[in-house]
Amino acid sequence: MSTVAYAWRSGLIEFGRFTPQGALALPTADESIIGAVARHAYDGKTLLVPGVPEAEDEGDAIDALGAFCRQLKKRAGGRS
Repeated sequence: MSTVAYAWRSGLIEFGRFTPQGALALPTADESIIGAVARHAYDGKTLLVPGVPEAEDEGDAIDALGAFCRQLKKRAGGRS
């Protein structure tokens, strides 16, 4: 079974075998691509969707997630 990547409303990015209810699937599970585009938390390990944790409302969070997904797709260039 392949690995998927997903994000929570908090901005936290996680990897697993499936996208849990309440999380949004990311367009690639390539950890090197996600790591290059994501914001790294203070612990240096936790990955966050840039702009989502500090979004003031759902609209801003969706906009930030959309921008992040576009960057992932661009970098993946067909690799997913």
